[in-house]
Amino acid sequence: MAITALALSTTATAAASPNPAWPKGVDVSSWQHQNGATIDWNAVKAAGNQFAVIKATEGTTYTNPQFASDKAGAQAAGLTIGAYHYARPALPISTAVDQANYFLAAAGNTNTIGQLAPVLDLETTGGLSPSDLTKWTQTFLRTVEGQTGRTPILYTFRSFWTDKIANTQAFAKYPLWFAIYNNNADPGPLPGGWPNWLIWQYDSGGAVNGINGRVDVNAFCCSAADLSASANGTVDQIAARYAAEPLLHISLGAPTRGEGPAGGGRWQPYANGLMFWSTETGTRALYGPIAQKYVASGGSNGSLGRPLEDISWTTAPDGLSAVFEGGRIYWHPALGAFIVHGEILKKYLADGGSGSWLGLPVSDEYDVPGGRESAFQHGKLTWSSTTNQVAESHDTAPAVGAVAAAVAP
Repeated sequence: MAITALALSTTATAAASPNPAWPKGVDVSSWQHQNGATIDWNAVKAAGNQFAVIKATEGTTYTNPQFASDKAGAQAAGLTIGAYHYARPALPISTAVDQANYFLAAAGNTNTIGQLAPVLDLETTGGLSPSDLTKWTQTFLRTVEGQTGRTPILYTFRSFWTDKIANTQAFAKYPLWFAIYNNNADPGPLPGGWPNWLIWQYDSGGAVNGINGRVDVNAFCCSAADLSASANGTVDQIAARYAAEPLLHISLGAPTRGEGPAGGGRWQPYANGLMFWSTETGTRALYGPIAQKYVASGGSNGSLGRPLEDISWTTAPDGLSAVFEGGRIYWHPALGAFIVHGEILKKYLADGGSGSWLGLPVSDEYDVPGGRESAFQHGKLTWSSTTNQVAESHDTAPAVGAVAAAVAP
């Protein structure tokens, strides 16, 4: 898991001196077992280490033969443990799902106390472009959080992030395990828009009692209490919010079945709605006709994608709306619930949305000659497939029932 030789050639390799108050730990793989060597985990613990992260898998064909024994040994010694997957990005993007599932099968249950969240070790591109590599990484991480309910940790180093994945800020909400061997008291500025780091791998050539040869050594930000909190895999984000907000019990009702994975996260159905969680969106609550419309459209696996906000009031009186990755749903008790998305949504919002002259939608988008159209209380917006432009029509929209009959199935 140490930074590659290419990266080391431009980075100082002298031992760093992190804050002594930061918990220390090691990460290991089969390299620490060469020539039949074993790890004395009690000695590792006695040397002052508090956590150990162990390589579990690589790609979809390699499982570390020492993973299970090292995990058990580190746990028995009283260390906080974690498991990491060495990424082998490849096309199609769906290979990320395959690798995530392979990793989780080998890592076992991570939803216990004393285990860090699953780790993705990303330090090779597999020939993917920055755009495809971003999509691949997102797919892997979302698969892991959907299956586990935990926010995965991402391991990388500066030159890889800036040169190979174009310094994207798409992962700034994921905990960062940052490798930099700078002989400083902290990692210094971070790439990718990360505001802080979770783990700092400050030396790839550490000497630790109980481990033969050199080993990666790390610091955890920033206290033993932080380490314990991060290693609590029993925290359920959806259940925690539901328990903390009694008003949700009224709007959502009682759970109707257990929580489970959804596209890009996890969801919990309730008698009158649902809650959705992912690292990138946080925990969002939908209820009533908007929730029903969302589920009918395919939920997070449909064109709307994941919810980005809770339901909120519209500018138009008595209306409600919800924002999703791929559009919005608007509802009014006299009109119903309808989806607006794409270029039509952009134009609608630019005109002022529900507070504009158009008012609220009275239809989903439907086919018209040469494009698509949405009807509103006081007009229509029509998208042209030829020009990719949206035209306004100020004629009064027909009655809701007439519009509904015109909507394509």
